[in-house]
Amino acid sequence: MATPESKYPPIPGMHHVVSTFRILLAAHPRTVDRLSSALSPFGYNLDTATEGHEAQTAIQKGAWDLIIGSTDLPQMDGFLLLRSIRTNRETVEIPYLMMVGSAESQDEIKAFQLGADEVVPEKTSDVGLRARVRVLLRLSTYRRRLQNEKRMLGIKVAERTRELVEITMATVAALEKATELSDPETGHHILRVATYSTLIADKVGLSSELVEKIRLYAPLHDLGKVAVADRILKKEGVLTPEEFEEMKLHTNHGHELLMAAQADEVACNIALSHHERIDGSGYPNALKGEAIPVEARIVAIADVFDAMTTVRRYKEAIPPDVAMRTITVELANRFDTGATAAFIQRFDEVMQVFESYS
Repeated sequence: MATPESKYPPIPGMHHVVSTFRILLAAHPRTVDRLSSALSPFGYNLDTATEGHEAQTAIQKGAWDLIIGSTDLPQMDGFLLLRSIRTNRETVEIPYLMMVGSAESQDEIKAFQLGADEVVPEKTSDVGLRARVRVLLRLSTYRRRLQNEKRMLGIKVAERTRELVEITMATVAALEKATELSDPETGHHILRVATYSTLIADKVGLSSELVEKIRLYAPLHDLGKVAVADRILKKEGVLTPEEFEEMKLHTNHGHELLMAAQADEVACNIALSHHERIDGSGYPNALKGEAIPVEARIVAIADVFDAMTTVRRYKEAIPPDVAMRTITVELANRFDTGATAAFIQRFDEVMQVFESYS
Protein backbone atom coordinates (compact mmCIF):
# COMPACT_ATOMS: atom_id res chain seq x y z
CA MET A 1 0.00 0.00 0.00
CA ALA A 2 1.14 3.49 -0.76
CA THR A 3 1.19 6.28 1.82
CA PRO A 4 0.56 9.51 -0.11
CA GLU A 5 0.95 12.17 2.58
CA SER A 6 4.39 13.37 1.44
CA LYS A 7 3.15 13.93 -2.13
CA TYR A 8 0.79 16.65 -0.91
CA PRO A 9 2.48 19.34 1.22
CA PRO A 10 0.39 21.36 3.71
CA ILE A 11 -1.71 24.18 2.26
CA PRO A 12 0.14 27.51 2.55
CA GLY A 13 -0.89 29.46 5.64
CA MET A 14 -2.23 26.36 7.44
CA HIS A 15 -0.79 25.16 10.72
CA HIS A 16 0.66 21.66 10.61
CA VAL A 17 -2.15 19.21 11.43
CA VAL A 18 -1.57 15.74 12.88
CA SER A 19 -4.45 13.29 13.18
CA THR A 20 -4.69 9.82 14.70
CA PHE A 21 -7.52 8.82 12.36
CA ARG A 22 -6.66 6.05 9.90
CA ILE A 23 -8.43 6.16 6.55
CA LEU A 24 -8.14 3.54 3.81
CA LEU A 25 -8.66 4.80 0.26
CA ALA A 26 -9.83 1.70 -1.61
CA ALA A 27 -10.53 3.16 -5.05
CA HIS A 28 -9.52 3.54 -8.67
CA PRO A 29 -6.06 5.19 -8.94
CA ARG A 30 -7.49 8.45 -10.29
CA THR A 31 -9.99 8.60 -7.38
CA VAL A 32 -7.18 7.88 -4.92
CA ASP A 33 -5.20 10.82 -6.31
CA ARG A 34 -8.19 13.12 -5.95
CA LEU A 35 -8.96 11.95 -2.39
CA SER A 36 -5.34 12.18 -1.31
CA SER A 37 -5.12 15.71 -2.63
CA ALA A 38 -8.24 16.72 -0.69
CA LEU A 39 -7.43 14.98 2.60
CA SER A 40 -3.62 14.81 3.03
CA PRO A 41 -3.18 18.47 4.04
CA PHE A 42 -5.42 17.85 7.03
CA GLY A 43 -3.11 15.35 8.70
CA TYR A 44 -5.15 12.17 8.28
CA ASN A 45 -3.21 8.91 8.21
CA LEU A 46 -4.00 7.73 4.69
CA ASP A 47 -3.28 4.34 3.16
CA THR A 48 -4.26 3.35 -0.35
CA ALA A 49 -5.33 0.20 -2.15
CA THR A 50 -5.98 0.55 -5.85
CA GLU A 51 -7.44 -2.89 -6.55
CA GLY A 52 -9.96 -5.10 -4.76
CA HIS A 53 -7.87 -7.94 -3.37
CA GLU A 54 -5.26 -5.52 -2.07
CA ALA A 55 -8.08 -3.61 -0.34
CA GLN A 56 -9.46 -6.76 1.27
CA THR A 57 -6.03 -7.66 2.66
CA ALA A 58 -5.53 -4.13 4.00
CA ILE A 59 -8.95 -4.13 5.69
CA GLN A 60 -8.27 -7.42 7.47
CA LYS A 61 -4.84 -6.33 8.69
CA GLY A 62 -5.57 -2.76 9.75
CA ALA A 63 -7.64 -0.92 12.34
CA TRP A 64 -9.52 1.62 10.22
CA ASP A 65 -11.60 4.59 11.28
CA LEU A 66 -13.01 5.05 7.78
CA ILE A 67 -12.94 3.34 4.39
CA ILE A 68 -13.53 5.35 1.22
CA GLY A 69 -14.26 3.24 -1.82
CA SER A 70 -15.26 3.78 -5.44
CA THR A 71 -17.64 1.84 -7.65
CA ASP A 72 -14.94 1.34 -10.30
CA LEU A 73 -12.33 -0.28 -8.04
CA PRO A 74 -10.34 -2.70 -10.26
CA GLN A 75 -10.58 -6.51 -9.82
CA MET A 76 -13.37 -6.23 -7.25
CA ASP A 77 -15.73 -3.31 -7.57
CA GLY A 78 -16.65 -1.16 -4.61
CA PHE A 79 -20.01 -2.89 -4.18
CA LEU A 80 -18.44 -6.32 -3.71
CA LEU A 81 -15.90 -4.85 -1.32
CA LEU A 82 -18.67 -3.16 0.68
CA ARG A 83 -20.66 -6.40 0.79
CA SER A 84 -17.63 -8.27 2.15
CA ILE A 85 -17.12 -5.62 4.84
CA ARG A 86 -20.72 -5.66 5.98
CA THR A 87 -20.90 -9.46 6.16
CA ASN A 88 -17.77 -9.77 8.30
CA ARG A 89 -18.29 -9.47 12.07
CA GLU A 90 -14.85 -7.93 12.51
CA THR A 91 -15.41 -5.11 10.00
CA VAL A 92 -19.17 -4.56 9.96
CA GLU A 93 -18.96 -1.42 12.13
CA ILE A 94 -16.31 0.43 10.08
CA PRO A 95 -17.84 3.55 8.48
CA TYR A 96 -17.82 3.36 4.67
CA LEU A 97 -18.06 6.23 2.18
CA MET A 98 -18.75 5.33 -1.44
CA MET A 99 -17.72 7.54 -4.38
CA VAL A 100 -20.20 7.23 -7.28
CA GLY A 101 -20.44 8.74 -10.74
CA SER A 102 -23.46 10.95 -10.01
CA ALA A 103 -26.15 11.49 -7.39
CA GLU A 104 -28.86 10.49 -9.86
CA SER A 105 -27.41 7.06 -10.69
CA GLN A 106 -28.69 3.73 -9.38
CA ASP A 107 -25.23 3.26 -7.84
CA GLU A 108 -26.20 5.58 -4.98
CA ILE A 109 -29.26 3.49 -4.11
CA LYS A 110 -27.31 0.24 -4.40
CA ALA A 111 -24.53 1.56 -2.15
CA PHE A 112 -26.97 2.52 0.59
CA GLN A 113 -28.76 -0.81 0.27
CA LEU A 114 -25.45 -2.62 0.82
CA GLY A 115 -24.73 -0.63 3.96
CA ALA A 116 -22.74 2.45 2.95
CA ASP A 117 -22.85 5.16 5.62
CA GLU A 118 -22.46 7.95 3.05
CA VAL A 119 -22.50 8.21 -0.76
CA VAL A 120 -20.68 11.08 -2.48
CA PRO A 121 -20.77 11.91 -6.22
CA GLU A 122 -17.36 12.34 -7.85
CA LYS A 123 -18.15 15.98 -8.65
CA THR A 124 -18.62 16.87 -4.97
CA SER A 125 -16.30 19.71 -3.97
CA ASP A 126 -13.32 19.08 -1.71
CA VAL A 127 -15.02 21.13 0.99
CA GLY A 128 -18.14 18.97 0.79
CA LEU A 129 -16.06 15.79 0.75
CA ARG A 130 -14.08 16.81 3.83
CA ALA A 131 -17.28 17.72 5.67
CA ARG A 132 -18.69 14.24 5.08
CA VAL A 133 -15.39 12.65 6.14
CA ARG A 134 -15.45 14.58 9.42
CA VAL A 135 -19.01 13.38 10.14
CA LEU A 136 -18.06 9.76 9.50
CA LEU A 137 -14.95 10.02 11.65
CA ARG A 138 -17.11 11.28 14.51
CA LEU A 139 -19.36 8.29 13.89
CA SER A 140 -16.31 6.02 14.05
CA THR A 141 -15.29 7.59 17.34
CA TYR A 142 -18.74 7.06 18.85
CA ARG A 143 -18.89 3.46 17.67
CA ARG A 144 -15.45 2.70 19.07
CA ARG A 145 -16.34 4.34 22.38
CA LEU A 146 -19.52 2.27 22.54
CA GLN A 147 -17.57 -0.91 21.80
CA ASN A 148 -15.09 -0.09 24.56
CA GLU A 149 -17.90 0.59 27.01
CA LYS A 150 -19.57 -2.70 26.10
CA ARG A 151 -16.24 -4.48 26.54
CA MET A 152 -15.71 -2.90 29.96
CA LEU A 153 -19.27 -3.77 30.97
CA GLY A 154 -18.64 -7.36 29.89
CA ILE A 155 -15.51 -7.48 32.03
CA LYS A 156 -17.39 -6.08 35.04
CA VAL A 157 -20.21 -8.60 34.57
CA ALA A 158 -17.71 -11.46 34.32
CA GLU A 159 -15.94 -10.27 37.48
CA ARG A 160 -19.23 -9.96 39.36
CA THR A 161 -20.32 -13.41 38.17
CA ARG A 162 -17.04 -14.89 39.37
CA GLU A 163 -17.47 -13.20 42.77
CA LEU A 164 -21.00 -14.54 43.11
CA VAL A 165 -19.89 -18.06 42.19
CA GLU A 166 -17.14 -17.88 44.80
CA ILE A 167 -19.59 -16.63 47.44
CA THR A 168 -22.06 -19.37 46.58
CA MET A 169 -19.40 -22.08 46.63
CA ALA A 170 -18.18 -20.86 50.00
CA THR A 171 -21.78 -21.11 51.21
CA VAL A 172 -22.02 -24.65 49.83
CA ALA A 173 -18.80 -25.68 51.57
CA ALA A 174 -19.89 -24.10 54.86
CA LEU A 175 -23.32 -25.75 54.67
CA GLU A 176 -21.83 -29.15 53.91
CA LYS A 177 -19.41 -28.85 56.83
CA ALA A 178 -22.10 -27.65 59.21
CA THR A 179 -24.49 -30.46 58.31
CA GLU A 180 -21.76 -33.08 58.53
CA LEU A 181 -20.86 -31.88 62.02
CA SER A 182 -24.47 -31.98 63.21
CA ASP A 183 -25.65 -34.96 61.15
CA PRO A 184 -23.26 -36.85 58.83
CA GLU A 185 -26.14 -38.46 56.92
CA THR A 186 -27.55 -35.05 55.97
CA GLY A 187 -24.14 -34.15 54.54
CA HIS A 188 -24.21 -37.33 52.46
CA HIS A 189 -27.73 -36.49 51.29
CA ILE A 190 -26.50 -33.14 49.97
CA LEU A 191 -23.68 -34.76 48.00
CA ARG A 192 -25.84 -37.56 46.58
CA VAL A 193 -28.60 -35.21 45.46
CA ALA A 194 -26.03 -32.99 43.72
CA THR A 195 -24.56 -35.99 41.87
CA TYR A 196 -27.95 -37.48 40.92
CA SER A 197 -29.10 -34.06 39.70
CA THR A 198 -26.02 -33.62 37.52
CA LEU A 199 -26.51 -37.05 35.92
CA ILE A 200 -30.12 -36.21 35.07
CA ALA A 201 -29.36 -32.67 33.86
CA ASP A 202 -26.62 -33.87 31.54
CA LYS A 203 -28.96 -36.39 29.91
CA VAL A 204 -31.89 -33.97 29.54
CA GLY A 205 -29.90 -32.00 26.95
CA LEU A 206 -29.38 -28.74 28.79
CA SER A 207 -26.49 -26.43 27.99
CA SER A 208 -23.16 -27.30 29.57
CA GLU A 209 -23.35 -24.00 31.48
CA LEU A 210 -26.70 -24.86 33.07
CA VAL A 211 -25.59 -28.42 33.86
CA GLU A 212 -22.56 -27.00 35.67
CA LYS A 213 -24.74 -24.57 37.62
CA ILE A 214 -27.02 -27.42 38.69
CA ARG A 215 -23.97 -29.37 39.85
CA LEU A 216 -22.73 -26.37 41.84
CA TYR A 217 -26.04 -25.26 43.34
CA ALA A 218 -28.01 -28.47 43.91
CA PRO A 219 -26.27 -28.89 47.31
CA LEU A 220 -28.07 -25.70 48.39
CA HIS A 221 -31.56 -27.14 47.91
CA ASP A 222 -32.11 -27.55 51.67
CA LEU A 223 -30.19 -24.46 52.77
CA GLY A 224 -33.33 -23.04 54.39
CA LYS A 225 -33.40 -25.85 56.97
CA VAL A 226 -30.86 -23.85 58.97
CA ALA A 227 -33.86 -21.69 59.95
CA VAL A 228 -35.99 -24.67 61.05
CA ALA A 229 -35.98 -25.65 64.74
CA ASP A 230 -34.04 -28.77 65.77
CA ARG A 231 -37.15 -30.10 67.54
CA ILE A 232 -38.62 -30.51 64.05
CA LEU A 233 -35.53 -31.38 62.05
CA LYS A 234 -34.41 -34.08 64.47
CA LYS A 235 -37.79 -35.32 65.65
CA GLU A 236 -38.15 -39.08 65.93
CA GLY A 237 -41.29 -40.14 64.12
CA VAL A 238 -43.77 -38.47 61.80
CA LEU A 239 -44.30 -34.71 62.00
CA THR A 240 -47.65 -33.32 63.03
CA PRO A 241 -49.52 -31.24 60.40
CA GLU A 242 -48.43 -28.05 62.19
CA GLU A 243 -44.80 -29.18 62.31
CA PHE A 244 -44.91 -30.15 58.65
CA GLU A 245 -46.19 -26.68 57.72
CA GLU A 246 -43.22 -25.21 59.57
CA MET A 247 -40.84 -27.62 57.83
CA LYS A 248 -42.21 -26.58 54.43
CA LEU A 249 -41.05 -23.04 55.09
CA HIS A 250 -37.44 -24.15 54.54
CA THR A 251 -37.97 -23.51 50.81
CA ASN A 252 -38.83 -19.87 51.45
CA HIS A 253 -36.04 -19.47 53.99
CA GLY A 254 -33.45 -20.87 51.58
CA HIS A 255 -34.66 -18.63 48.78
CA GLU A 256 -34.52 -15.56 51.00
CA LEU A 257 -30.99 -16.37 52.17
CA LEU A 258 -29.71 -16.84 48.62
CA MET A 259 -31.46 -13.72 47.34
CA ALA A 260 -29.87 -11.73 50.15
CA ALA A 261 -26.49 -13.14 49.12
CA GLN A 262 -27.20 -12.16 45.48
CA ALA A 263 -26.64 -15.78 44.47
CA ASP A 264 -27.20 -17.06 40.95
CA GLU A 265 -30.83 -17.35 39.84
CA VAL A 266 -30.41 -21.11 39.37
CA ALA A 267 -29.43 -21.51 43.03
CA CYS A 268 -32.43 -19.43 44.13
CA ASN A 269 -34.84 -21.42 41.94
CA ILE A 270 -33.58 -24.75 43.28
CA ALA A 271 -33.93 -23.69 46.91
CA LEU A 272 -37.44 -22.30 46.41
CA SER A 273 -39.02 -24.80 44.01
CA HIS A 274 -37.47 -28.26 44.48
CA HIS A 275 -40.65 -29.43 46.28
CA GLU A 276 -43.00 -28.18 43.54
CA ARG A 277 -44.74 -30.91 41.53
CA ILE A 278 -45.82 -30.95 37.88
CA ASP A 279 -49.47 -31.59 38.82
CA GLY A 280 -49.54 -28.59 41.17
CA SER A 281 -49.53 -30.67 44.37
CA GLY A 282 -46.20 -29.31 45.61
CA TYR A 283 -45.12 -26.34 47.69
CA PRO A 284 -44.56 -23.50 48.47
CA ASN A 285 -46.44 -22.00 45.48
CA ALA A 286 -48.31 -24.98 43.96
CA LEU A 287 -46.68 -24.33 40.59
CA LYS A 288 -47.58 -26.57 37.66
CA GLY A 289 -45.71 -27.87 34.61
CA GLU A 290 -43.16 -25.60 33.00
CA ALA A 291 -43.93 -22.83 35.47
CA ILE A 292 -41.48 -24.76 37.65
CA PRO A 293 -37.87 -23.92 36.64
CA VAL A 294 -36.23 -26.88 34.91
CA GLU A 295 -33.40 -26.96 37.46
CA ALA A 296 -35.93 -27.40 40.27
CA ARG A 297 -37.76 -30.14 38.33
CA ILE A 298 -34.50 -32.05 38.04
CA VAL A 299 -33.46 -31.67 41.68
CA ALA A 300 -36.99 -32.72 42.72
CA ILE A 301 -36.47 -36.24 41.34
CA ALA A 302 -32.99 -36.56 42.83
CA ASP A 303 -34.20 -35.34 46.23
CA VAL A 304 -37.22 -37.67 46.38
CA PHE A 305 -35.20 -40.69 45.22
CA ASP A 306 -32.59 -40.09 47.90
CA ALA A 307 -35.24 -39.54 50.57
CA MET A 308 -36.91 -42.83 49.64
CA THR A 309 -33.73 -44.90 49.57
CA THR A 310 -32.15 -43.73 52.83
CA VAL A 311 -33.07 -44.26 56.45
CA ARG A 312 -34.67 -41.28 58.16
CA ARG A 313 -35.66 -40.78 61.80
CA TYR A 314 -39.29 -41.28 60.84
CA LYS A 315 -38.99 -44.16 58.32
CA GLU A 316 -37.03 -47.06 56.91
CA ALA A 317 -35.31 -47.04 53.51
CA ILE A 318 -36.89 -48.75 50.51
CA PRO A 319 -34.90 -50.54 47.78
CA PRO A 320 -33.68 -48.31 44.91
CA ASP A 321 -35.58 -50.24 42.24
CA VAL A 322 -38.81 -49.80 44.17
CA ALA A 323 -38.10 -46.08 44.59
CA MET A 324 -37.39 -45.75 40.89
CA ARG A 325 -40.64 -47.48 39.96
CA THR A 326 -42.58 -45.33 42.42
CA ILE A 327 -41.20 -42.13 40.91
CA THR A 328 -41.49 -43.13 37.26
CA VAL A 329 -44.78 -45.06 37.36
CA GLU A 330 -46.91 -44.56 40.46
CA LEU A 331 -46.05 -40.86 40.89
CA ALA A 332 -45.23 -40.10 37.25
CA ASN A 333 -47.78 -37.27 37.06
CA ARG A 334 -45.83 -35.36 39.72
CA PHE A 335 -42.49 -35.22 37.93
CA ASP A 336 -41.19 -33.76 34.67
CA THR A 337 -41.38 -36.35 31.89
CA GLY A 338 -38.05 -35.37 30.32
CA ALA A 339 -36.24 -35.44 33.65
CA THR A 340 -37.92 -38.77 34.50
CA ALA A 341 -36.78 -40.29 31.19
CA ALA A 342 -33.23 -39.07 31.84
CA PHE A 343 -33.37 -40.53 35.36
CA ILE A 344 -34.33 -43.93 33.92
CA GLN A 345 -31.58 -43.76 31.28
CA ARG A 346 -28.90 -42.88 33.86
CA PHE A 347 -30.17 -45.27 36.53
CA ASP A 348 -27.15 -47.58 36.34
CA GLU A 349 -24.92 -44.59 37.15
CA VAL A 350 -27.35 -43.46 39.85
CA MET A 351 -26.96 -46.90 41.43
CA GLN A 352 -23.19 -46.61 41.37
CA VAL A 353 -23.45 -43.39 43.35
CA PHE A 354 -25.97 -44.94 45.73
CA GLU A 355 -23.77 -47.98 46.38
CA SER A 356 -20.69 -45.83 46.97
CA TYR A 357 -22.42 -44.49 50.11
CA SER A 358 -23.74 -47.87 51.28
